[in-house]
Amino acid sequence: MATVLIVDDRPTNLVIAHETLDLRGHEIIEAADGHDALAIAKARHPDVVVTDVMMPGIDGFQLVHELQSDPDTADIPVLLYTAHYSPAEALPLAATFGVSGVLSKAGDPIELLDAVEVALHDHPPREAAGAPTGPGFDERHLYTVNAKLMEKIDALDESSSLFAAMAQESPIGIVIGDPGGLATYVNPRLSDITRTNTADLLGQGWLRCLHNEHRRALHTGPDGSLDPALSDQRFRERLVHADGHPYWLSVLIRAIRDSEHRMTGFITMIDDISDVVEADERHHAEEREREREARSQVTARFDSLARLSGGVAHDFNNILGLILSYDEFAKDAILDATGTLLTDDSARAIISDLDKIQHAGERAARLAHQMLTFGGREVVTPTVADVNTVISDLVDTLTNTLGERVNLTTRLDPSLRAVRIDTGQLGEILTNLATNADEAMPDGGALRLETHDADPNAASHLHGLPADQYIHIAVTDNGEGMTAEVVQQAMEPFFTTRPRGQGTGLGLSTAYGIVKQAGGELVIESEPGNGTTVHLYLPATEQITPPTENPRPPATSFGQTILVADDEDGLRAIVTRILTVAGYHVLTAANGHEALTVANNHPGLIDALITDVVMPAMNGRELDEALQATRPGMPVLYMSGYAAPLMTEQGLLQPGVTVLGKPFSKAELLTTLRTTLNRRVSG
Repeated sequence: MATVLIVDDRPTNLVIAHETLDLRGHEIIEAADGHDALAIAKARHPDVVVTDVMMPGIDGFQLVHELQSDPDTADIPVLLYTAHYSPAEALPLAATFGVSGVLSKAGDPIELLDAVEVALHDHPPREAAGAPTGPGFDERHLYTVNAKLMEKIDALDESSSLFAAMAQESPIGIVIGDPGGLATYVNPRLSDITRTNTADLLGQGWLRCLHNEHRRALHTGPDGSLDPALSDQRFRERLVHADGHPYWLSVLIRAIRDSEHRMTGFITMIDDISDVVEADERHHAEEREREREARSQVTARFDSLARLSGGVAHDFNNILGLILSYDEFAKDAILDATGTLLTDDSARAIISDLDKIQHAGERAARLAHQMLTFGGREVVTPTVADVNTVISDLVDTLTNTLGERVNLTTRLDPSLRAVRIDTGQLGEILTNLATNADEAMPDGGALRLETHDADPNAASHLHGLPADQYIHIAVTDNGEGMTAEVVQQAMEPFFTTRPRGQGTGLGLSTAYGIVKQAGGELVIESEPGNGTTVHLYLPATEQITPPTENPRPPATSFGQTILVADDEDGLRAIVTRILTVAGYHVLTAANGHEALTVANNHPGLIDALITDVVMPAMNGRELDEALQATRPGMPVLYMSGYAAPLMTEQGLLQPGVTVLGKPFSKAELLTTLRTTLNRRVSG
């Protein structure tokens, strides 16, 4: 174990060298500069001296010179341990004094340990020969140190130029200052940001970038100096230029510290974030507007639902009132006639009451179908149709309905392609639109129906197919027109601008539902005083319109066995009664599973299945599929007021499906059943 004196003005370097030499068990003595090292060397006479080269006061070369000049220390081997000189730079002068070696602090720590061993064992202490004298040392020392200083100055100049270029061109403001918080440098960008001369930003001038409370947070010393424990401080400031224009700054203040962690100054980076803040404010404003619109839309939907439920309840309550009242009248008349001869007048009165009940029921059925149509869930059977033909067939009827005060004209494109739609529903749409136009022209006017292929410019109205795959029907009047608010609500069920009792408000909503179910779009264009145009866009088809065929009378065949499945007891009883009276043998079931059991237990042929579509546990389609496994080819007739399970995603019935819409009459049930049975016979 040897005694090693380490000399370095940086405590961190002393710690590193100390811990490295501890690995070999050496006794370590430390000195912070050349003067302390000389005193310790004379007093303790270490076995080896390891010294830095660049130190204040006495540098490493001067320390070696002083040690060699003293007979008491001249025999101590010295190692130069440097971060600034390369071994090649230091060796010429070091060799003059017999320095044992020159090591780089950036090298492997093992090199330091090995160099100490070499100094101890390969170069034993020699007799003091005295240090070199004369001008040679001073010249060589001065030359070596001066060369290194020039190198450092050049590097510093280069670093300063680089910093100046970066600071001058920086997109953010930069402030550099002393521990007292006074700016000694500000770059041009800060002058641009604050619209202030650079000279006015030096000293305490830069503090105009902070609000008073943030200035106070930085200064804690009695002399107003910066907090010595200052860490990164970030502030977001809203300030105002002299012209009253507000601007936003992001300010980052960071302490500059030396190797001892003492604060020697500060650097501040200031960025103008006005554009970012304004963009954020616009974004938040847009978000708030979207939220407001969303709430408004929710409110509008609730209003629409309230109007829908209120309208449905109003109309159905009126219908129920008619049914219940006339039912009571009929019962009273029958009770009054009990035990007496029923006269013709009494019979006609009873039949009249029953007719009113029937008419009320039909009115309720129409209302239910309109609701399903608006929702795109009405049972329809679209066919390939020529729109021009549908319009031409309607012209006479519309002319008679509108009267002479409305001039009805058509402009029909003879090359118009066909569409797939229920022609009855298309006629209903056009009739409703013509009626609305008539009411918008109380003093008379002009109404034009025109057709042509959709204009590519209309693509913004369409969703799905490109514009060139649609045909366009336009219904235009020169009536009173509508405001934008009315147009927005016009297609909602039960919305109407007519006086109470003069319209149901279902015409446009029904038209909208029919067009949507056909895969099209309905668009309204209107302005007060400039009339209204309703645009109908329907998908075109290349299929050819089929020729009209005279229907063949259904074959008369009675006595067939029919399986009826419906979970509604009353409807099941009605169907059973109608079919039984008509001569059919009827099997009944209250649900799908019961129908399977009945079918499995029936030994004979079942000629057809009549089933409700929507039933618990097993719906009508699932029942049909299950029965086809044991009775293949058995035809099925579906009954439903809501046939969603049988519809495609486009809202159309699946191919080969026949649905009898509820409610239905006796004649409708028997005719549709005969058609279903004939399909099996002909197949």
